[in-house]
Amino acid sequence: MLIVNDEQRLRAGIGSLSKRCSYCSKALAAYPLILSDEARLAVYHAACAAALATEILVDLYTFFSPPAPYPQLFILTPPNVAPAHETEHHQAHEGLPVAGGQKPTFRIGFVLSAANVARY
Repeated sequence: MLIVNDEQRLRAGIGSLSKRCSYCSKALAAYPLILSDEARLAVYHAACAAALATEILVDLYTFFSPPAPYPQLFILTPPNVAPAHETEHHQAHEGLPVAGGQKPTFRIGFVLSAANVARY
C-alpha cells in the first residue's frame, strides 16, 4: 500500500516516522512509503521497496535461467506452448475448462538430463 500522508500512515498502524525501514533500517523520515502485505508489518521507503522487488526478480530469473556452467533444472511453460493433449489432460484433471475462456497459467517442469542425474 502506498502511504503519502500522516492520515494514511496512522490508518496503517504506523505510529511515527521514527519507525525503521524493513530493508535499510534507516528511519522513515519522509513520504512516500510502501506498506507490505506480509503477515508482519513491514514498511519501506519507496526506493527500498523498488530495490527489494528488483532483487526478487533477479533471483527468480537466475533460478529459472542459471548462468553457465550450471544446468537449467526448471522450465516455465505457458499452456499455449505445451502439447495440446498435455494441456487438456492437466485442465481436465484440475477441473478447468478445456476449450475457450482459459485462465493464463504456467506449469513448472523438471528438466532431467544425464548431467543433472549424475550430480545428485
